[in-house]
Amino acid sequence: MKPFEPFGKGIKRDMMIRDEIGKQFLAIDVFAISIKYLVENLMKIVNQRLVGKLLPTDIGLVLTAPAIWSDASKQFMREAAIKAGIDNDNLRIALEPEAASIYCRHLPLDAQTSETDLAISNLPIGTKYMVLDAGGGTIDITVHEVQESNTLREVRAANGGAWGGTLVNKAFEDFLREIVGDMVIESFKMKDTEDWLYMSLQFEAKKRQIEIKSPRYITFRLPLSLIELCERLNGMHIRDAVAASKYAEIVDIVRDKLKLSKVVFFYMFGQTLQRTVDHVKFLFRETTIREVDIILMVGGFSESQLLQQTLKEAFPNKEIVVPFNPSSCVLRGALMYGHTPLTINGRILKYKYGVDSCIDFKEAHHPDKKKINTDAGLCCKDNFIIFLAKNTVVKSNDTNIKKQFTTVKKYQKAMAFNCFLSEKTNPSYVDEDGCLKIGKIQIYLDNPDDRLDRTVSVSMAFGDT
Repeated sequence: MKPFEPFGKGIKRDMMIRDEIGKQFLAIDVFAISIKYLVENLMKIVNQRLVGKLLPTDIGLVLTAPAIWSDASKQFMREAAIKAGIDNDNLRIALEPEAASIYCRHLPLDAQTSETDLAISNLPIGTKYMVLDAGGGTIDITVHEVQESNTLREVRAANGGAWGGTLVNKAFEDFLREIVGDMVIESFKMKDTEDWLYMSLQFEAKKRQIEIKSPRYITFRLPLSLIELCERLNGMHIRDAVAASKYAEIVDIVRDKLKLSKVVFFYMFGQTLQRTVDHVKFLFRETTIREVDIILMVGGFSESQLLQQTLKEAFPNKEIVVPFNPSSCVLRGALMYGHTPLTINGRILKYKYGVDSCIDFKEAHHPDKKKINTDAGLCCKDNFIIFLAKNTVVKSNDTNIKKQFTTVKKYQKAMAFNCFLSEKTNPSYVDEDGCLKIGKIQIYLDNPDDRLDRTVSVSMAFGDT
């Protein structure tokens, strides 16, 4: 979740992350090593199954990222992949809800589950549907419209937040801390990490299975090392710790088994369920997607029966479609996207993009603090020169915007353009709230002379991932 920084603030090449026991590492190294392992493992398996030798350059590689991540986060992932040894020209980034949507457009009817046997693959041209990609870290939501030639267009820019399935896991950890104390949990994670991970996996499995009609109690095994730690550090058996807690009436310990009332389980889901429902309700108030009647649930957390049931109850007039094995939809769709990247033929810009530049100063219009003297006369600095506005529909490989800029100094050797994005609809200056610098372009001029009408053309391409 480290790359999930709202607006891209805080994404640095030298940012650090901590492991389970608190040790710090350079984030880009951890990501690069992980990607490198996957690529090497892939090459090993593939070459075992082929006659002849297949090289990494023979394969196009697709890296998936949540659509709600910022441009900086996606760039960070690309740079991590390059550091892992992947050729930049051989790498494509796929946005996860898009990949899942592409895959579901190719699914047969019997691989999708909805009460009316509705199939995403059979939707007519012009139909809009919401893609809810529920992962571990994020809930990633977008709206697609079916186009001709089996392509899709984004209708609503990707949105969502950091309230995925890991919030439930965090609630489970907080629950354990309330019973045995922080000291026991920290020691358990540090000294018996394997047992901690085993218990977390057990909880993950139960988390996906639980539903409203589940048995009254949910049971799973506690590691012996945790029971012993509680006894040694707290001076009491874990059964007595439960009896002394506020959960005494709804939690029980039988030998090494923890019996949780499903009420406790439902409480652990509370935050992520509420925030997801509230956000989807907020989206359906928008006029552009008010008529959308289908919600396609994908991602690992979409396997949660409780999440499915909650959405069905919250939106009884919407069709909830859950494909078979929703956790693999992104992976399989990314493979298809790698072969046919133009399947998504239109995306919505989440921000306004532009550069800073000087324009002629107007006394009644511009603030004095922006006034500067140049060879071309008085100019106003820090103007936000817009290339494309927020919520513009852009086509992949087909949206290029070109603007010309003129020198303001004699013998000017270069022109520097600071690139900005803005959440605002109509920013005037690049130093306003909601504006973020995302890079710099330096263009060097040939044969500087004393002319003030020398121009530079800046072209920006939009529409890709």
